[in-house]
Amino acid sequence: MSKLSFGAQILVFAILGAVLYGVFYWWFYSPMQEEIATKTEQQRVLDAEVQNARTTAARLPEFRREVERKEATLQALSRILPSEKEVDDLMRKVQQLAAESSLDVLRFRPEAMRPQEFYAEFPITLDLDGSYHNLAYFFDRLSRLSRIVNVTNLNVEAKRDPTLSSTISATCTATTYVFIDRPPPAPGAAAPGAAAPAR
Repeated sequence: MSKLSFGAQILVFAILGAVLYGVFYWWFYSPMQEEIATKTEQQRVLDAEVQNARTTAARLPEFRREVERKEATLQALSRILPSEKEVDDLMRKVQQLAAESSLDVLRFRPEAMRPQEFYAEFPITLDLDGSYHNLAYFFDRLSRLSRIVNVTNLNVEAKRDPTLSSTISATCTATTYVFIDRPPPAPGAAAPGAAAPAR
């Protein structure tokens, strides 16, 4: 090295310094910067998750109140709209009310259910025999049921040979509304009404 000129020595030291800097940069500094950037991004994501968790925790009482409101609404609906399992009980109740109203049930024919969005209409065709007073009493008792029962298509005819307890013949449709509790679709199953995949 002592045989080299001062300028050459400076050049050699400059080259050695550049090589050492390059080794330090590529093997130590650059990976360290990448790790710092990765850790910084992880910290940013975690900070966002913590903030979201804090926001959710702050709104938890509100969510609980909303769940309680929805549960109360569902319970109220379930009292008005019977489930499919309760339809038989309701049918027996309608027949019992007709008998207790001193009406003869000549025909009691459940019709096919008519599905709607979250409930189904369940009509029952009734042929009744009795008096105007007893028919009105029967309808009044139907209206007092906790379940919704609408009477439509009412047709009343006076008898040609009436008796004290049988002065009319009546035909009507008593419609109740059944709550449809659909199970959640299986994973991967198509939602109702979804188009089938093209083949």
